[in-house]
Amino acid sequence: MTLPLEIVFREMIPLPSLEPDIRRRTAKFEQFAGKGGPPTSCRVVVEAGANRRRQGHDYRAMIDLRVPDDELAISRHHRGDDAVLALRAAFDAMDRLLDEREQRRRGDVKTHATPLPPRED
Repeated sequence: MTLPLEIVFREMIPLPSLEPDIRRRTAKFEQFAGKGGPPTSCRVVVEAGANRRRQGHDYRAMIDLRVPDDELAISRHHRGDDAVLALRAAFDAMDRLLDEREQRRRGDVKTHATPLPPRED
């Protein structure tokens, strides 16, 4: 199954060099199918903020991933001359979020016992 993907560039010229990398990274989301099924859609937004003379652009990458029982959203900022770093940070954060979600679903997350109430002597 191919994940429906929407790629949006705001306040910047669409960079053709970013699109193959975005498609490759979003294709990996299908492996996190989980019990509820594979993701149903994904939206990636790359946005350039105001141009700062000494510090460069303020890039923001947002990923909105819909799965059958939930919607996961991640946003990361990077100030500099490269939007790739903001995208990399956003995809890494989404990978971690999906890993944690899958661990909770499988029951691999350690839960702490409820503490006993204090004794009255």
